[in-house]
Amino acid sequence: MGCGSDEVSEDPAREQTPLAALDTPIDVEDMVLIPAGAVRLGTDSKTDLTFGTEADTRTVFVAAFYIDKYEVTNKQYAKFLAETGHRKPKFWADPRFNAPDQPVVGVNWEDAETYATWAGKRLPTASEWEKAARGTDGRHYPWGNDYDAARGNFDDGGSMDGSTDGYAMTAAPVGHFIDGLSPYGLHDMAGNVWEWVAEHSETTDKKIYAIRGGSWTNGAGDTRTTVAYIYPAQCSDHSSSVGFRCAKNP
Repeated sequence: MGCGSDEVSEDPAREQTPLAALDTPIDVEDMVLIPAGAVRLGTDSKTDLTFGTEADTRTVFVAAFYIDKYEVTNKQYAKFLAETGHRKPKFWADPRFNAPDQPVVGVNWEDAETYATWAGKRLPTASEWEKAARGTDGRHYPWGNDYDAARGNFDDGGSMDGSTDGYAMTAAPVGHFIDGLSPYGLHDMAGNVWEWVAEHSETTDKKIYAIRGGSWTNGAGDTRTTVAYIYPAQCSDHSSSVGFRCAKNP
């Protein structure tokens, strides 16, 4: 995955095989309060990564904040577009990616930041995002230390054919994988779509932003909670595997 790559073929003939819907309707406006406190971030146990980088272990203090329980959906983004006249995402008319309950994709950092401001929120910092994804015990994935392809929308062993998660070459509806929750109850913090964070990557300069969490195009390595993928904020070809969620101060 990189700047200028759409990650999808131009042939929409591939069909997804949706899994059963959740029994209880979700409220995509839900936010979760992450308490203030020190947290161990990064890792000293690096893994082989296709795209990303991992920072070394360090302990930082993170102030309390709210973060969206779910990735921002197409339905939420449609309201933003209607009220602001902002440009439409690249895949807005693509039936593989435009269901109301799918996460919005095809947005760059500026799009995500503009939406967050309109919503009275902001993008989470990298430290906030990582704490929300893994809690305080240093786990590699939202649910624990071991990769489990059944807990999210991943790359199906590289085939991206939906054979494991039920979603071929596309994002799943937000909140679908209830066994993949983070310690704070957040959905899709590993897989489904990469998520923009507020500031530059700690491994590069301030002109380059980062995305976190991996996506439906990634497997075990790139979906670890410690992984950041360095991505130009002004990338002209917006990705079908990048979305975002928002945060705000208490």
